[in-house]
Amino acid sequence: MQTNIHVGRLLKTFNVQMVGEKKDIKMVRLDLAVKRYLSQKSQTDFIYYVAFGKTADMLYQYANKQGLPLEVHFNIQSHRYEMTDGQRKYQTTNVITSFMPWSTNNQDKSGVTDDELSAANDETEADVLQGLAGLVADDLEIR
Repeated sequence: MQTNIHVGRLLKTFNVQMVGEKKDIKMVRLDLAVKRYLSQKSQTDFIYYVAFGKTADMLYQYANKQGLPLEVHFNIQSHRYEMTDGQRKYQTTNVITSFMPWSTNNQDKSGVTDDELSAANDETEADVLQGLAGLVADDLEIR
């Protein structure tokens, strides 16, 4: 079992996309600026994530503000696929399973309640995997 947590600031606002073969899966792509822990220099990594279903909805509603400090819990999922020209590709994707907006003062509060976050974070691994099952390789491509 893997447990991955990052805390960073949202680089830019994002949109909800409908993906999958039937275009019935909600997905958001977002990127965080994450400072390196105990770095001698002030180094920052720019890390990309995706979220599906209820988690994608809640992120869009309550954490879609440029510069917002955000804690994300995610799984690193890897997969292989073949391009139309026969070239094989290997890709890893950071799939958000839960999140928590942080605020630096009262004006940064996102307005999300604990109950709403709990509902979004109750999305099961089966829900996330179901979302991934209907995707095609282009849906997960980092752009």
